[in-house]
Amino acid sequence: MSNKNQSQSVLHWMASERLYEEYLFFYLLIIVFWGFVGLFSFGFELSGYSFQQNLLFNFIWFLILAITMAFTPFWYRLVFGRKARLLRRSKEIRQQIAAIEDPIKREEIKQHIANDGGLAPRILQKWSLIFLGWCALFEMFFVTSWVKDLALVWQPEWVNSVIDWVRANTNVPPLNVDRKLFLVKLSSDDSGSAMLKQMFGNEQVFLTSAFGRACLLYHAWHVLSFFPILIASIICLWQLIGWTGTNQLETKRGIGGYCLLVVITFFMTLMFIGGLFMFIQDVGYRAGSVTGLAGWVHDLWLNIAYFFIILALRLYTNWFLIFKNMLIRH
Repeated sequence: MSNKNQSQSVLHWMASERLYEEYLFFYLLIIVFWGFVGLFSFGFELSGYSFQQNLLFNFIWFLILAITMAFTPFWYRLVFGRKARLLRRSKEIRQQIAAIEDPIKREEIKQHIANDGGLAPRILQKWSLIFLGWCALFEMFFVTSWVKDLALVWQPEWVNSVIDWVRANTNVPPLNVDRKLFLVKLSSDDSGSAMLKQMFGNEQVFLTSAFGRACLLYHAWHVLSFFPILIASIICLWQLIGWTGTNQLETKRGIGGYCLLVVITFFMTLMFIGGLFMFIQDVGYRAGSVTGLAGWVHDLWLNIAYFFIILALRLYTNWFLIFKNMLIRH
């Protein structure tokens, strides 16, 4: 078979389907399954043991579920078999790519197929998805096992240090005159702040309460995990967002096209800023999650802010390419 025919045969796979999306879909189903196991099992209490001892038992259960998530590829093979369609198609594509004799052309075609989602996720992409599952699992463990009756059941010295640091860097209204990193404002319109307003009346009472300490620690978790979660989400979603058409925005021409792109970018910038405010600055925004599992599930949709942040970063990348192409042409 000639190189030309070999190349056309492989490129046919590229145009026919995206294995990357299918892999992520099934892997996500497996991770969600183990997440539901944690959802309905975390917070258990064994009679005769203290809250702290039960917290340890729940933490051990968390580690077990985290390990089971790490074996997501194994569970896929176990459920669907080694001859599952995705595994079979991936093997066929690898064989066709390997059959191309020209090494330069082989790598080019492999890259083309990978860019269009024709290959299975890379190891880094698989582990990024698993890492996101671990983060969700830890939050379920936190709100069901570490927090009981709106208070932390275990507060070692290092936890107290984290809480004290967040409180020391949290400003209360009317203005952030001290330019502190965090802010709590119970007069905000979001559901978390409204709930805190009803429970405590003012910010100072909230910050010194047992529930306030739990919220401060939960907020510290969100601040520390923000960039790792964002990076993992970018690794998993960057290509998917590009396939929706955003990777073609830099090719728009004409005043109308650029004006539309400006409007979209402005809107996504507002979403970007709002996401940063929610995850990093506002201590009370997600306080409802700390009330228990029902509150955490209710606030789960707020994580869509990660998607808007990534979409905004993708648009900024497109603007960079637009200006780069303009400079090259001139």
